[in-house]
Amino acid sequence: MPRIHLPTSFSPSTTGTPVFELRNTRGHAFSVQPISDTVVRVVHELPLQKFPQKTNNGIKWEPAASSASVDISGTNGTVKTSALSVKIDFEKSPRLEWFTKDGTAFHADSETRAYAFDAASGAVMHYVERENYLPTSEDEFTSTEPYLHLQRNEFVYGLGESRGSLMKAGKKFIMEGRDALSYDWENGDPLYKLNPFYTVYNKKTRIWHGIFYNNLSDSSIDLGAEADALWGCFRVYKANSGPLDYYVILGDGTLPSVLTEYARLVSPSGLTSAFAASPSLPPLSQFGYLSSSLTLSADPHAQSAVIQFLTDCRTHGFPVDGLYLSSGWCQDEETGNRNYFVWNRERYPSPAEFGRIVEKELGVQFIVNIKPWLLAAHPHYAKALERRAFVRPAPDAEEEEGAVASTSWVWAAGFASHKPGSYFDYSARAGCEYWAEQIRTELLANGLTGMWIDNNEMSGMTDDEERFAGEVGLWGNKGDNVETRMGWGGGEIRVGSVGKAVQTMGMARTTYETVIAARPEHRPVIVSRSGLPGIQAYAHATWSGDNSTTWKALKWGTKMTLSVGMSFGPGLYGHDIGGFAGVHHPSPELLVRWCQNGAWHSRFTVHSWKEISTTMWMYDDVPEISDIIRASLAFRYRLAPTFYSLYVTDYQRHGWPLLKPLLWHHSVDPVTLQLDEEFLFGSHVLVAPVTTKGATTRRVYLPAQANGGETELQWCEMDTGVWHTGKGVFVELDAPLARTPTLVRVGGILILGGACERNIYDGVASRTALVFPAPSGDSQGSFTLIEDDGVSNDHTAKGVYTELVISFAATSTEVVVDYEVVHGAYELPYEVMWFELPVGDKRSVVVKGGKTEHRKMNGNNLKEEVGIVVAV
Repeated sequence: MPRIHLPTSFSPSTTGTPVFELRNTRGHAFSVQPISDTVVRVVHELPLQKFPQKTNNGIKWEPAASSASVDISGTNGTVKTSALSVKIDFEKSPRLEWFTKDGTAFHADSETRAYAFDAASGAVMHYVERENYLPTSEDEFTSTEPYLHLQRNEFVYGLGESRGSLMKAGKKFIMEGRDALSYDWENGDPLYKLNPFYTVYNKKTRIWHGIFYNNLSDSSIDLGAEADALWGCFRVYKANSGPLDYYVILGDGTLPSVLTEYARLVSPSGLTSAFAASPSLPPLSQFGYLSSSLTLSADPHAQSAVIQFLTDCRTHGFPVDGLYLSSGWCQDEETGNRNYFVWNRERYPSPAEFGRIVEKELGVQFIVNIKPWLLAAHPHYAKALERRAFVRPAPDAEEEEGAVASTSWVWAAGFASHKPGSYFDYSARAGCEYWAEQIRTELLANGLTGMWIDNNEMSGMTDDEERFAGEVGLWGNKGDNVETRMGWGGGEIRVGSVGKAVQTMGMARTTYETVIAARPEHRPVIVSRSGLPGIQAYAHATWSGDNSTTWKALKWGTKMTLSVGMSFGPGLYGHDIGGFAGVHHPSPELLVRWCQNGAWHSRFTVHSWKEISTTMWMYDDVPEISDIIRASLAFRYRLAPTFYSLYVTDYQRHGWPLLKPLLWHHSVDPVTLQLDEEFLFGSHVLVAPVTTKGATTRRVYLPAQANGGETELQWCEMDTGVWHTGKGVFVELDAPLARTPTLVRVGGILILGGACERNIYDGVASRTALVFPAPSGDSQGSFTLIEDDGVSNDHTAKGVYTELVISFAATSTEVVVDYEVVHGAYELPYEVMWFELPVGDKRSVVVKGGKTEHRKMNGNNLKEEVGIVVAV
């Protein structure tokens, strides 16, 4: 960047303008705006006359934090809030250094070239300092305990659904969406989703901070792969189109606070109202078994085959709540092409009858596959073209060829099959209206109520000069949101300047609004394969895409789940259990281990693209296999109250994942900083899934301390009652095929529902609390339980839910249990909550006030079980 002149304006009280701004005669602008005490925005704008970046409307600035102040001395400035300060050196190229309020440094730009740009293309770059990458000792990475990394202090996480391990330092990533069939989990890049956000933890200072780049054009981010002795140690972000627009997030210096601030920042209207991850909650059914098969949907008699499949699920002892109807429903018999919204009537002679039987009689929700384009050979293409529903062509094609829609290569039939077609423009009124009409008339009118928006990476849209109409806000017309802040205030805009992913958001938003308008009393089910920051407002669920049937996919999938969670991805997340792609089927052992792992994920789906579909009973000839899988699924169903409560209290209210890496609660223990094959369910349950072929034991790390200050933590094996004291060591636990090592820390509570045979709603009238007091001495714990009808929007729209804090306080002789009604607007479908202690714990259970009931437990642990009579 050329030499900067002195600031021309700064005022902490000004609304809509930055408190610190530098401009020069060449048209560059550099601005710093603290939008809250703990979040600061920085923008480098290139000269608009040479580089038309978004539109000429200019950036919309959030108001400055009330505590913000600015001090200028010569060519140095300082922007302060009550929580942090930013030192700005603008003698040459601007350089920012960041400090907490007590003066601890936590982030810094690189010297001399922090804000660079490409004078030919208008690409923008941001270089920041990183830790020295030189080796600290010859044995640093070859010691017997490499997790200790005693001389390393900086650890980097984030980027959402991205390849590799949880810790991202030293890797480089491409930020573009791809249809990444059967990708390499360790090295594959790019994948389906964009999430240009990462966090940094400093082991020495114990401070977390995050950086979010508010740009969706094609970009890359290097977190330390590049080495260059001239420039020193750095990380660099590069976007093909400016401006460079980023936020530094400190929060209170902890990971949960950083993630919550990020969630508020990227959620539509998140900065102007009380935060909620989305305006609605997913129905309870979405925590159940969601079945799927691409082959099944293309069966010559698919309508009857699907109905029989769902019946078979329950016949074989598997409750089922949803069915993903793959694209075979609209496949042309002659060409194999998918003609979306045109039913194949040979396979599906009566869609309305089909929907009635499945959704009404069987109680299974359809989630129908739809894609964001029409093939040029589609029977309705001309009608949509006439209505101007598609993305507009580049100006030269429009002028020279008279085209009114851009033509792209889009997926048509099978692997590598692509044919001409056009993408819908969800920023055009005509595009939104046409899309909504098709959903209403072909799907909702036939009783199929869930939408699976697929292949929405828009990767076939390759011409940056193609245009979006800009008539409709892709994030919704809600004022302050990501779209308006990034400078697109409406009007026609180049694809290359805003990025294809804005249409991913528009597809989700249009689908959500269509479904909620047609069924206002029901919670919408929108599942999106692609994603970007904020999509959770309209699509509750996603998954890791078209994975492969391999042990590697199972092992590395856990790492990816944790990365998505640390980046505020959609709250319902999982993987295609058994593997989607591959000519072979999962072995019995692989299928068991995958189901055991998936049972703890917030989304549980078995899906495949194989000649014979993967099912959970495919090895019924080996009774042990199916019995183990049934037991895994049965336990998952009983966990539904805990799953749902964590979704509301952690994800919906704070942006925190249900599955967390150990470092979430134990980053003070440095060993946890690179552990990503075991995880925490909530706060106290440690799950160590077996992901290695043939393994019958599992090496599990038990953290020695928690971030809250607790030391010598105690962990109980959930199924045996055996206790371990965490001393910062690995323990070897038995893991025969039927077992997933699972331990609960002292203070943990799990709430179980009743057994389910048909679907998840079978279990709503029963509640049992598993409490884990210390085996001796005093201890306590609590859990917030959320109850509602699981179907309607009354929870979010009218506040009709009940919130209970379930608690216990234990001594060496007794365990006192209690509950408190925090919010009591929903009438509970049960009257008694039963309490159960770990196996072998002989202490008496005492109720703190209120009525009690007693019953004898079944099984080997024959003792009285105490239940509180719950009154709301």
